[in-house]
Amino acid sequence: MLKFIKYGVLVVLTYFIICNIVIYLYALKKPESHADVLIVLGAQVVGNPAEASPSLQVRLDSAVNYLNDNTETKVIVCGGKGQDESATEASVMARYLLNKGIDLSRIYIEDKSLRTVEQIHNVLNILPPSKTVIATNDFHLLRSIMLAKRFGIEDVSGLSSHLSYDNVDRYLALIREPLALLNSWLFDHPNAPRQSQP
Repeated sequence: MLKFIKYGVLVVLTYFIICNIVIYLYALKKPESHADVLIVLGAQVVGNPAEASPSLQVRLDSAVNYLNDNTETKVIVCGGKGQDESATEASVMARYLLNKGIDLSRIYIEDKSLRTVEQIHNVLNILPPSKTVIATNDFHLLRSIMLAKRFGIEDVSGLSSHLSYDNVDRYLALIREPLALLNSWLFDHPNAPRQSQP
């Protein structure tokens, strides 16, 4: 029994190590230029009035840089209102982009989703699949691209935003994201029932 437990622990540790290496390497890839659509995935907003969390701010700053360099690209900001949030993530993100000089005519809002898979699913109802870039944090990019392709967005690349070393989310993701990736790989399919938890 003890040997079985040791092997089990070894398998789990190996999975986490390999998964985090793949996630890291995937985040090094560069986005395609001149995308039709930039999808900025939501993350927690804080305070009242709500503001972008540090993790969300780096996503948005990367998005602003991309949109300034690719002036024909439209942007969809994603994210509903969680129980501990005073506004929808998408509304906070849209305001952030506007304050950074992005024209309102380029911004589309998806404000119903609470999970990554819901964000990917819902954006298909806003703009059709086309040349797409997904903006999110580095640890989140592999799962997001996997889901986008699964939902029919074939021409997709990622815009990775790296968290600072003093951001605790960077370290929590080492455990959380391999589990989330496995869960999405197993259960997040186009015909699967939507779940409401984040």
